[in-house]
Amino acid sequence: MVVQYIVKNRETFEPFIEDDVPFDEYCQSMETDGTWAGHMELQAASLVTHSNICIHRHMSPRWYIRNFDYHEARMIHLSYHDGEHYNGVRLKEDSCIGSARPIIIKADADISAASIQSKTVTSKLKGAAGIINAGSIKLVMAGSGCENSEKVEEVLLQVGGDVDAAIEFLIAEQGTEEYSVKKQ
Repeated sequence: MVVQYIVKNRETFEPFIEDDVPFDEYCQSMETDGTWAGHMELQAASLVTHSNICIHRHMSPRWYIRNFDYHEARMIHLSYHDGEHYNGVRLKEDSCIGSARPIIIKADADISAASIQSKTVTSKLKGAAGIINAGSIKLVMAGSGCENSEKVEEVLLQVGGDVDAAIEFLIAEQGTEEYSVKKQ
């Protein structure tokens, strides 16, 4: 379905094919079982399935392909490994029989609200005090262990006031800093 969608929307996808491979040849190879897909195919999969996609990466904030702003849009969860491999994600208690059970993450729960909030933050950066309050800053500081309130406020602005996303980002950033210190 994904390759057929790419073929039908050639003008949209052809400019993103790498390595000077002709479009038809690329699509033919992508139809072969076991061929590894990339971001372009995930974008097409999102559009074909009318689903948003959440990609989980080790020690990094989640990354999203959000093509649909309405609440009913399904969220597909994938994990990305070693810069080259995607896996499906299931809840620990999921039986692994059939389709994965829905995974609800607070930041994903209301895509339309997040989109509206994000637009509000973008258009009202000067009035951000109404969106980012002292309570949110304290929650993020407590949840992340970050003691720099200015940094916490900056991250909250970047994630549209989403406390959980800010905590996750700061924890991931701290893990990356600790890792780089250990390597030196």
